[in-house]
Amino acid sequence: MKKISLIISVLIFVTSCVTESNKKKVVKNELASVKKQKTSHNKSKIGKTTYTDLVKRTHKFADNLDFDLNYIRKKGLKDKKYLAEFLGMYWKLKKALKSPDDVDKIQKRLEPFYKETLKPNFHNMATVNDKLFKANSMSYMRIMWLLQELGFDISLHKKELAKVQKRMDNHMVKRGAWQRAVFDKYYDFFKIEKPVALNDAKKLKGPIKTKQKINYYKRVEAYNITHFIFAAYDYGKKKSQSRFSKADIDYLKDILPKIIQKFELKNNDDLVGELLTCQILIGDTKTEAFKKSYQRLMRRQNQDGSFGSYERARKKYGKDLEFRYYMHTTLVCFEAFVEFEERKVSNIFE
Repeated sequence: MKKISLIISVLIFVTSCVTESNKKKVVKNELASVKKQKTSHNKSKIGKTTYTDLVKRTHKFADNLDFDLNYIRKKGLKDKKYLAEFLGMYWKLKKALKSPDDVDKIQKRLEPFYKETLKPNFHNMATVNDKLFKANSMSYMRIMWLLQELGFDISLHKKELAKVQKRMDNHMVKRGAWQRAVFDKYYDFFKIEKPVALNDAKKLKGPIKTKQKINYYKRVEAYNITHFIFAAYDYGKKKSQSRFSKADIDYLKDILPKIIQKFELKNNDDLVGELLTCQILIGDTKTEAFKKSYQRLMRRQNQDGSFGSYERARKKYGKDLEFRYYMHTTLVCFEAFVEFEERKVSNIFE
């Protein structure tokens, strides 16, 4: 009898433990589900929308972005690269939000970051090693360019740039064709005497000159072609260009939709955004292919105003995912919509 009682007691204890364990699992799963749903909601695609609503959401994403330069530096990340992307996003927002009140809000939002660029630790290009110099030198000049575009005084920046100009000049021989094309633009903008390595920069066309077929365009090659086009049109500031011939433009009108389709199949919004901007810059926006790609990308904005799908990397990067991945993709996708509206070449929604 005692033995039976003992067995019953053990069974009751085990059952109780299993039940409690199952309860904990249920609670844990429910919490995980809630957390997943929250992330999924923020990063789920918005679907059908309007340009006005898209701008508002993008502005909200930019203003809510936890962007801390000191934090980025302490982690050993490319502070100038990320700052250039951050400023670039607001430059496009300034073009989209034309009211004086909105422009004033943008200035106030960027003021602390502008002050960061006045500090000695920002102007460290003379002391960093060659690897970091190469990683940051283009962004260093782009930040100056963007700050002036955004209405900030860059007198100090120009003086600091002059201190490292010789190193910058010598560095040009290590740069690829599209990079020299972009650097050439900045040298012109800042009225800097150019090194020999930039003598032919305005003629550089990369794969546009050789008229490469679609199979040539892997991810890196597709990104490269966009920068030749960006340089030719001064990142949207110019409505015309002198780099490409009619045959070059005809080639671009043929190849860009094919490259876009290739990367749409991979849901690569980052690359599609850049390529669509290139189509807009060359004025190729009246085809059905462009309209479909443009509308598809617009529908792929996330609920929080960002663009891109990187949640699989959330566990690895945590909150850093916003500025490390979503920020750049949001910038280049938003740029396409802003540049299209700027040109008013056609109404694709009719």
